[in-house]
Amino acid sequence: MINKIPWSKPCLLVGCVSTKAGLIHLGKTTSPADIVEVRLDIFKKAGVELEIIEKALETRKRPVLLTLRTTDEGGVYPWKSRERVVLFHQLIPKVDVIDLELANAHLIRPILKFARQAGCPIILSAHSLRRKLTLRKMDRLLREFRGYRAEVYKIVSMARTKKDLGLLALTLIDNPRTTLAIMGVGPMSAASRMVLPILGSKLVYGYLDTPIFKEQPSIEQVAQSLGTFGV
Repeated sequence: MINKIPWSKPCLLVGCVSTKAGLIHLGKTTSPADIVEVRLDIFKKAGVELEIIEKALETRKRPVLLTLRTTDEGGVYPWKSRERVVLFHQLIPKVDVIDLELANAHLIRPILKFARQAGCPIILSAHSLRRKLTLRKMDRLLREFRGYRAEVYKIVSMARTKKDLGLLALTLIDNPRTTLAIMGVGPMSAASRMVLPILGSKLVYGYLDTPIFKEQPSIEQVAQSLGTFGV
């Protein structure tokens, strides 16, 4: 039996899996992660057979987030547009939530429609991994988000300084009625995973098997840090 995603929690912990050995986490009945993210772009680049991933999905005990990240949004595999569409159609019935990029939403409207028809929640995401987002760019993203229906709107931005982190925090504070998940990468990555959930960020990520990027903490470290603040 799959545990349902506890959407009522103020903050959900997402544990990232990106290795064949890490698929074991899908079958665990207990975990610090509320959701296990399967980064299919990383599996694809590593040559892991889709059948192995499907088998893990079919026997999962944890809620699974499926992500087929594109290279322009921080992914590692150069997807063909049709290839992504086929895989989403094939795997959406076997997962519990999917991540789609705002930048590509207009290209994959059929996936948005198919996911809604299948009752699969959607995380709509935007990434600025090399440059910090300005308030103007943040406002533009929020306006674009409102054109699509999703359970969570996720923004990831480079954050090198406390001022950069403050801008991300301000976005959360100024938009309390929008379900946002906001994170920083770069020097303020770890701090963002403590500060922003306290201010209302719906999701916080950490790795379950191996870091996806250099500054990424483990989900155990994230859980311990947030537990200190009662989150």
